[in-house]
Amino acid sequence: MEYRSDSNGWATFLEHWWFLVAALTALVALQVINFLSHLTGTGFIWCYGIALTVSAVGIALIFYAKIPLYQERRFSTFGSAAIPEARRPFYRCGYRCVIAGAILLACLLVSHP
Repeated sequence: MEYRSDSNGWATFLEHWWFLVAALTALVALQVINFLSHLTGTGFIWCYGIALTVSAVGIALIFYAKIPLYQERRFSTFGSAAIPEARRPFYRCGYRCVIAGAILLACLLVSHP
């Protein structure tokens, strides 16, 4: 059995299976759009609450990461360069949570309450 060490990895995979990846992505996107477009009542309220909770957790993580800066009275900093190295993962995770919550809230605009 011979193994090739000069594989291109992900590029080779996509070269042969791009249609399957595109079809599965389209199928998942259609299912999400279908779910959100028929969301009413209690389901809508639950999704809204989950989106707000995820965003609130993200804001709390950003605040936790920036506490050392606030103690130094540095309130108008942006980016993770000024944050201590140990708290940078909290800052990045916080922004990811805020973005995920905002995307979910934007997707809820598609639904018909």
